[in-house]
Amino acid sequence: MSGPLPAPTVVVGVGDSVRSPELRDALLEGRATEIRSLEPAAAVDAARDPEVGCLLADRLPETTGTDLCREVRARDAAFPVVFYADDSEGVPRKLLNAGADGYYTPADPLETVRHAVDDCLETYGRRLEARVERAALTALLEGPEPNVYVKDGEGRYLRATPTPRIVDPEDAVGLTDVDLYGETNPEIARRTTADDRRVVETGASIRGQDERYDHDSTDHTVRTTKIPWSDGGREGLVGVSVDVTDLKRSERELEELRERFESFAGNVRHDLRNPLQVAAGHLELAEETGDDDHLARARAALDRIGEMLEDLETVANGSTGGSDGGAGSLADVVEDVWSVYPGEATLENQLPAATSMPVDEETIRPVLENLLTNAVEHGSTSHCSQIRDDAVEHGSTSNRSQARDDAVANSGEDVTVRIGALDDGFYVEDTGRGIPESERETVLEPGYTTDPEGTGVGLGLVSGICDAQGWGLEIGESAEGGARFSFRNCPLVSAPTADERTDVGRGDRRELDSDAEIGDLEAGGTVAFDPGANRWTVAADGDDVRDDLNDLQFVYATADGDVTVRARLVALEGVDPCSKAGVMIRSGRDGASTYGYVGDTPEFGTELLWRTRPGEAGVSHQLEGIGAEWLRADLLGERLTCFVSPDGNRWTPVDQRPIERTGPVHAGIVVCSAVPGRRCEAVFEDATVASLERTADE
Repeated sequence: MSGPLPAPTVVVGVGDSVRSPELRDALLEGRATEIRSLEPAAAVDAARDPEVGCLLADRLPETTGTDLCREVRARDAAFPVVFYADDSEGVPRKLLNAGADGYYTPADPLETVRHAVDDCLETYGRRLEARVERAALTALLEGPEPNVYVKDGEGRYLRATPTPRIVDPEDAVGLTDVDLYGETNPEIARRTTADDRRVVETGASIRGQDERYDHDSTDHTVRTTKIPWSDGGREGLVGVSVDVTDLKRSERELEELRERFESFAGNVRHDLRNPLQVAAGHLELAEETGDDDHLARARAALDRIGEMLEDLETVANGSTGGSDGGAGSLADVVEDVWSVYPGEATLENQLPAATSMPVDEETIRPVLENLLTNAVEHGSTSHCSQIRDDAVEHGSTSNRSQARDDAVANSGEDVTVRIGALDDGFYVEDTGRGIPESERETVLEPGYTTDPEGTGVGLGLVSGICDAQGWGLEIGESAEGGARFSFRNCPLVSAPTADERTDVGRGDRRELDSDAEIGDLEAGGTVAFDPGANRWTVAADGDDVRDDLNDLQFVYATADGDVTVRARLVALEGVDPCSKAGVMIRSGRDGASTYGYVGDTPEFGTELLWRTRPGEAGVSHQLEGIGAEWLRADLLGERLTCFVSPDGNRWTPVDQRPIERTGPVHAGIVVCSAVPGRRCEAVFEDATVASLERTADE
């Protein structure tokens, strides 16, 4: 304790003999500060007073001494009772057997009686202090966070807090961390056990040490303090561990934000350079030739600079927020970006006009700008990037003017840039000089450049955006030997959806009449339906739905042809950040079947899950910043499209991929906890499956 409790110093006396003035004076010369003479019933109640530390009693006519002793001890088993009475044969033995702390007679020296009472007051005071400490420790050990534990000198648990991230405290008693966690977290278990022994052996505390461990497939960080204790020949430690996972995540996010802002200025400078140079070049050509076409190109370049400055202001004001559902037509963004490039370079935009992505334009536009700039500059035979840099950064005024004219007139000459859709993303390629295979990884590193005067920002920025969005980026070679950049696992909708087609309508509704546990569910799944509310409550555990994992509870209907499924996800009580619930269309009920899914997670927003070919690894893509209660999946032919909606009426397509199927498919609602053995629960309303009917030939 940080300070002692007030010591009990009051003695309660019961009976005639303890009223002796000589006895009172003798007691007041010791620890006692007050002697209270009370009747037996009042004396029993006084034992609850924290100031009272001893009962001194005579043999009583109304009640026996043994009854009084037992009544006091029933209130407080540690409260001292001393008898002061005439010696009677057999009485002292009976009282001592009843729990009395002493028996004295008037024949005993008063000093002896005083010492006995003083010892009782002191001992009871220590017991009270120990009782308070024990109660405080018990309350701490039985409470929630933080995790508090007591270990012996060998690192074995003596007591522990019942926290959700450790085993039952009673099961932990007598075991070390290696015994408990040696299989699931062997490295951290060995390290913490070694720390335990070092604290005990050296007597040196560990304070504020961060430890990372894996729990339910999720990394956690705890901040631990361990302090040694000893009691004669026994020793050990007391530890306190506080979960700082959220704090560490916030620290990482702040550090990432700081790094992004530090690189932002460099990225903006890099991205501004091209339209500035194009505008400057065309203004000079307009002055020299009087051709208004050059003014139009300069104006377009300056307009793009204004847009970039608006983006900069948005980021600086911290108002970027989440995605608003997409950048509109990706094909239109490509054309707009290309409009600032002069010369004879050719763009083959093979994206369908309605192609969309679930990202903001300020995310995808820098990717396109840097890739198209790279293709035009490094793909051309005129080495225009060097000419451009010379025009801006070197030489006399006349040389700069001439170089700029050459850059504007010849940039990208004879180069074709091609952009098109993939099954799981898109590509940008050119017919230029290409990128040697040995350099395809290093070109993505920030600062990499083959131009002594270049910044090396462009492709590094592209790579950074891919990492932030969860896209895969592959560098290869086009058919003509130029560079090809393929963006994989990148949500993209390129084919017309059922809502956009006039030849497709919603047909007969089908009941969700089947359910199945797919994969390995240790705890099993449960399904309940309330027909009055049209509400499904589904619970399940499961490892996950990704790679070769396919653990889920599925409630579904079977369809022979094209089909749509939609539902409102009302609630998801997850047990892990990756717990999931949503809608799915599958080619079968076995673990190797193809599928497409859109759903929600507790912490990572909307999630897309795909397996497009039987038996291949499933992939996941999380759309942080996009969230919606309503979820939908359509299967038209072999192309599956996922949608989200705020109200069940206005649907936004977020991804589209072809999946292989050979027969009937199953469409319905899905739940997976992402923690084997621990169920999560989801509530769906208005879950419907319907056929998609083709009303005319395509």
